[in-house]
Amino acid sequence: MQPTVYEITSDYADVWIASDNQPGVDYGYGGTRMVEAHMPDADVHGVLDRLMHSESALKNQLINKALRQQALSDRLASRTPDGFIESSVGGARCIIRPKSQELAAILNAPAHPRFTQIIATIFAQIGDLLNQQQGRIKLTPDFGRFAGLADILAEFTPHVLGIRCEDGGCGGKSSYSATGIIAALETIGVTPETHPRITLIGSAGAMGSHILEYCQIEGFADIGACDHVYHASTTDLPARLAQLPAQDGMFTDACLSRGGVIVATTVGHELEHSQWQRIPRDTIMLLAHNLAVPAGEPGIDLMRRLAEQGVLVVPGQVLTLGGALTSRVEWFWRQSRPGEPFDKPLAHLVVRAVVSYLIGEMLSQAHITGLTPYETMLRFAQDQPTQVQV
Repeated sequence: MQPTVYEITSDYADVWIASDNQPGVDYGYGGTRMVEAHMPDADVHGVLDRLMHSESALKNQLINKALRQQALSDRLASRTPDGFIESSVGGARCIIRPKSQELAAILNAPAHPRFTQIIATIFAQIGDLLNQQQGRIKLTPDFGRFAGLADILAEFTPHVLGIRCEDGGCGGKSSYSATGIIAALETIGVTPETHPRITLIGSAGAMGSHILEYCQIEGFADIGACDHVYHASTTDLPARLAQLPAQDGMFTDACLSRGGVIVATTVGHELEHSQWQRIPRDTIMLLAHNLAVPAGEPGIDLMRRLAEQGVLVVPGQVLTLGGALTSRVEWFWRQSRPGEPFDKPLAHLVVRAVVSYLIGEMLSQAHITGLTPYETMLRFAQDQPTQVQV
């Protein structure tokens, strides 16, 4: 079926909500992104389409297949809520474009006195549309590092995920996505002994800060940290870390040339605009963010070039699906166990098991076939057989 795009407009923002209309799914799920006030409509539709198909839908296809192939042990599966193991979820997405730069600044500042009134007005309209769809679309309002956005949207619709744990929600996605990244590192075999040098790009962000804390606790000897906020003096660099230069829209040479292990938890599109030829052989690179690899053939070509360069690149969809996965656990938890606080430790175990399983499958197939991990991930998600290259 063809995707459907719904448009909402108000005095504060224009909103687009899309669903891929996959047949036979329980619902379509997606996150929310706020874009620049001046972004043209055509560009908004491009971002909406790509995030829905290449991120939300693809992540859920990976999750659907992992659950069908019993990625969870029987003991762990028995602890999950009714309907979860058999579930199938499609893709959706929401884009919010503020009407002006002034409104964008307010929506990026939750402490602003007008923030709550403006976001509530926008969310009331989004909630009405989700209610009209009768549960066929569910969203997580996860733009920015703002606690409580899901709870505001929940005032207008039940079809929101990421609400507070006391009400049966997962309480936000960042920590679960970070668990998936950590599971990937451990599945690949990254330890302080085997890979003492690790570079974290976006280390002060919602996910990056969790990974930085993990690396410090585990005792990696040579941690490089890169984030714009260090240069803006709004966040202090943790002690005993190497501060690396940051630049909008790309990874800096100083970060890439360190080699070892590189974990990027950034905005997207950086790799394709960087001097990736500077990455040393035997580097492990985790692109732990959305829009990490160019769409279509350009992305496949870039992944093949890096593989020829001797760089192991793990794509973002498999690394960051912890948020989508936990949101799914939340929905079925809220349906089968109303009034019961969400089991966060269980959700982290589920994320760890699914990501570990998928990473193992992806790397095994890459080794057997000679394809890149990116290609084997795409084929796995699409139920395509992998063929050995000759």
